[in-house]
Amino acid sequence: MKTRSNMAISRILIASPTKREMGSFLPLVHRYGCPYLVCGLGTGSTSFELTRFIESRGRPYAVILAGVAGAYEWADVELEDVCLASSEAYGDLGRYGPSGIEPVFLGGDETRTEFALEPGWCQIIKSDIVKELGLRCGPMVTVSCVTGTREMAWDLHKRFKSIAENMEGAAAAQVCNFYQVPLFEIRGISNWVGDLDRKNWRLDQALDATARVLEKVLGVLLD
Repeated sequence: MKTRSNMAISRILIASPTKREMGSFLPLVHRYGCPYLVCGLGTGSTSFELTRFIESRGRPYAVILAGVAGAYEWADVELEDVCLASSEAYGDLGRYGPSGIEPVFLGGDETRTEFALEPGWCQIIKSDIVKELGLRCGPMVTVSCVTGTREMAWDLHKRFKSIAENMEGAAAAQVCNFYQVPLFEIRGISNWVGDLDRKNWRLDQALDATARVLEKVLGVLLD
């Protein structure tokens, strides 16, 4: 007979944007018997694949979105750190005006671009445990195109107080918000935002660090 913890683990969805990222987590996925999903790069693919999974397989107990991200150099984060998103935001959804990207108002309604995540994941993992795991917790921002300049990076960091950027988190947050599923997004820092020279990136090290944290997270959920 499955215990309550084992039943919860079997209903925790592990999602990653790419096969390469998921490859670092598959040993854990198979060990714990978690369902998993390669959701694809970008917000469109993530929204589609995550929604399709939930509609066909049922609402999971929680979603863990794991992968890599770039960090903003002004945040208190270092390469190979693993960060946890306290919130997510669409960083480039709107219109590009004189002061940069601005929100769009249609019919008097402002398009929702930000989603709080901490109230949701606190239901499954308490904040003191997050600190014990050594996670850097803070806002993340989602972009459709990798930020290529230091000036653009500063603008995003300043507007959202974000510690890192990625290309899927806000879409996952929006879907999870709709289905009322906690989203626990962890990202290993592989590079500095604005540095496009992949020789400087630490993808493998960031993925290894994320896998170690994911193992601890799943262990906590089994207690």
